[in-house]
Amino acid sequence: MIALRRLAVALAVVAAPLACKHTPAATDGATNDMLFAVAWLQTSAEYEASALQAYGAAGPALERALADTAWTAAVEQQGDFSALPPAIIVDVDETVLDNSAYQARLVASGGEFAPDTWNAWIEERKATGVPGAAAFLSAAAAKGVRVFYVSNRDVPQAEPTRDNLARLGFPDTANLDTFYFRDPARGWKEKSPRRAEVAKKHRVVLMFGDNLFDFVDKDHPTLVERAALVRDHAAWWGTRWFVLPNPMYGSWDDALFNYDRTKTKAQKQELRLQSLDPAE
Repeated sequence: MIALRRLAVALAVVAAPLACKHTPAATDGATNDMLFAVAWLQTSAEYEASALQAYGAAGPALERALADTAWTAAVEQQGDFSALPPAIIVDVDETVLDNSAYQARLVASGGEFAPDTWNAWIEERKATGVPGAAAFLSAAAAKGVRVFYVSNRDVPQAEPTRDNLARLGFPDTANLDTFYFRDPARGWKEKSPRRAEVAKKHRVVLMFGDNLFDFVDKDHPTLVERAALVRDHAAWWGTRWFVLPNPMYGSWDDALFNYDRTKTKAQKQELRLQSLDPAE
């Protein structure tokens, strides 16, 4: 039922700006790189199941973390943190907020991600909650766990994001004290400095994200280096770190292009094809 409600909301959001737009790109969505990814996320029962699985499995992990004061989920946590109050760090996009309706608009219109349309979407405050996220985080907050929203959205986008989350029932959204957004002026371009800031006053017990960099940072890692980062922390996945599925975008795709944002769509598609292993 959650998947059907999510799809209904997404279709309603997409329909409004596209009601009078029938371009070749809009009618031939199969040519769009994101078509299958967005369709899977918006319609599959498997997406809902995987999100519920992540937040459901985090319940027992939280109990273990609260009972063990030597437990931390942040590689940035230093010194004696046993007496610090507990906190959970979550990413925002595709971790607690589902922005697939924005991606669906791009597919239907033949457009690409752009800062102006992305900012307009955030101002609409229509993102839905990732299944299981609000319920789990609210239960954690009821146990005295502080929730910090560490996102690569920009600082001016913090207030509409806070409002969007508050409307969906997420905890610790009364003000912006728990919102650590990208702020180059404070040295907050990557997430590691922000996780370290949280860890100064809180014991980080769990972390959630849809991107490897939501958990550990490394400057422009290769595919081999990314795989090594996962293996180096093998015991943390599903115990301290919980990853949500996001086939629509992310650093996994950037790594295929060597983080070169100047690549054309054709060049990107060729590199994706070259990355495939047919096991011949």
